[in-house]
Amino acid sequence: MKMLNLFLYEFKHFKKSSAKVITYLIFLLACFYSVYNGFELQNSQNETILNINLEHDKGIYELLNWFDKGLSGPEGKSWIDITNPTWALSLTPQYTIKEPSPLLPLGLGQAEQFGFYKKITNWSSTYDNDMVEELTNPERLVNGNIDFSFLIIFLLPVLLIILIYNIRGLEQDFHFEKLINVQFGSIPKWVLIRLVFYLVLLILSIIVIIVGVSLINKVLVSNYVDILSLIGLLSGYVLCFAIAFYFIILYSTGSSSIAFKMISFWLVFCIVIPGSVHQYASIKYPVNYMTDFLDANRKEAYQIYELPVDYLYYQLVDLYPNLSQTIHASDEEIDNNIISNSVCALVNQLNKDAVNKIELQNEAKNKLIKKSYWFNPVSFVQNKWNSITSTDYYAYKSYRFNVQEVIDKRIELLVFECWNKSNVSKSIYKLYLKQLNTQNSSSIKANLNSSNNNLDLSDDDFLYNVPDNCEIIY
Repeated sequence: MKMLNLFLYEFKHFKKSSAKVITYLIFLLACFYSVYNGFELQNSQNETILNINLEHDKGIYELLNWFDKGLSGPEGKSWIDITNPTWALSLTPQYTIKEPSPLLPLGLGQAEQFGFYKKITNWSSTYDNDMVEELTNPERLVNGNIDFSFLIIFLLPVLLIILIYNIRGLEQDFHFEKLINVQFGSIPKWVLIRLVFYLVLLILSIIVIIVGVSLINKVLVSNYVDILSLIGLLSGYVLCFAIAFYFIILYSTGSSSIAFKMISFWLVFCIVIPGSVHQYASIKYPVNYMTDFLDANRKEAYQIYELPVDYLYYQLVDLYPNLSQTIHASDEEIDNNIISNSVCALVNQLNKDAVNKIELQNEAKNKLIKKSYWFNPVSFVQNKWNSITSTDYYAYKSYRFNVQEVIDKRIELLVFECWNKSNVSKSIYKLYLKQLNTQNSSSIKANLNSSNNNLDLSDDDFLYNVPDNCEIIY
């Protein structure tokens, strides 16, 4: 009964302390504002994705309409011939999209640093300008975009300090601490119960916000594992600070001493240690200005065009051994146009080699930071939180890999169709669309359009009656 009365007493004490109430409300307002910004970003991305899908469908419809009307391309551009696989594929709009996580309002992470959609062309790469941008939390604050996870990880402990720094310290300042022993009997237990009140207040407040976001996005059931993970991470994180602050209260004298030690603890674990680790990581693995990638895009790519055609021919065959089974491979002379239209495959390989070096350096830096987690818990919580909301580095790394797979598939289809000297019809083009939309990597190993029987098949029949000399491996 004493414990319940003390808990209720602390609630009354909290209500009477206008400074604490105002600070608590300001923090909640900041949380609501950050969640609002998260919803704005999420809605903006969803709207952009909708427009991209409309643009994509419009582009596909336009090409199919040209086939229906027997046109070779848009009016006034006679040099375009969509019966040529190079033009047919070059004019085909294709995008890769990273759908925003339904929990994105709870943690922006790197959602503003990396692009969430990519228009795929024969010359695309995973480190194009539209894939990588730079925006950090301080810049978000300047722009008014506060990340909810930033508030939880860095400012929630500060709020806890403001709420509890005068527990026992006030009694010591006015020299009536001995009355606590007379009335309650145990100072440690008395401090613990008062501290638990504020823990419950803060944790429940954040849980309400987390559940509210999941209800608005209608993912409370479907994403319950992630939601429980966020709540568990939040509770564990706040509890760790509360334990440290509890012992600071027990072994300190006076409100000023308690406040100073709590703030020092927060500075060490939230500012000094994470900052030192990242500074050391930056020194050991300096910022990658992607010079290898830029060289591959500029100097080395230009050098490819200066190489002899026969050398490019054999480079392409080395890259795609199945090209030796194509029609062009059996020709006595090398077709310069075919090689020219296939050079993008060699440039793509150069880009991939350069990107791999960047990814390896980034991975080495991340591994170094992970090794510091045992004494750098704040970085662990921050990265784990962003991982749960699918806005961390690895979520976008996975997206980049997906982009590269789509690029590889598109270029491979282009190269094989050029080397097979295909004549593109509407049926063939529909097979292209099916091939580009296939999730698993595939390889075209024979001419898709060397059988005259295709002309007698309907569009739907073609997709299910692939000629004998067309082999598609999924």
